Amino acid sequence: MTKLQPGLAQVTGRVIPIGPPLRAPISGRPCVYYQVMGRNHVWPWHDRRGYPESDVGFWIEDGGGQVWIMVPASPVSTGPEETAAVQCSITGDGFHKTIYAGESPETDRFLDPVGSPFEPDAYLNVEERIVVAGDTLEIVGEVFEEITLQGESLNYRSPPTRTILKARSLRSIRA
Repeated sequence: MTKLQPGLAQVTGRVIPIGPPLRAPISGRPCVYYQVMGRNHVWPWHDRRGYPESDVGFWIEDGGGQVWIMVPASPVSTGPEETAAVQCSITGDGFHKTIYAGESPETDRFLDPVGSPFEPDAYLNVEERIVVAGDTLEIVGEVFEEITLQGESLNYRSPPTRTILKARSLRSIRA
């Protein structure tokens, strides 16, 4: 991977996870990142979208090197008028399920998101899509340098740094 300069950039590469996988909240499948979209027939105009509740990090490799990807936490969206920090487009077949109030704490957060102006939903028809190790992603985001012990120094006077791409959008490219 060529040296990225600070500013807006786009990279495409294969996902390399760090540490144990996340668990997708609806299916329980292991993953690096997930997206949940839901709605019901009573209130079809207010979509529910969900992403991991904390920042997610992983490596992208394109054959010429690796870059650290940081996907910021996104709040559960309460409707199309609210834009999440990350617009994740994960292609392929999703996992479909109807979730009901009281089923589990992991799924209840989609039925009654924090800050939602709507009453809690009794149920939602959801579709969950995931990114797993080895998937190829196209990522657009902001490049910056971070001082970290895991980084490299340019010389003995420079602190160790690593290049990070803070994702604004993810798009899965599956064959």
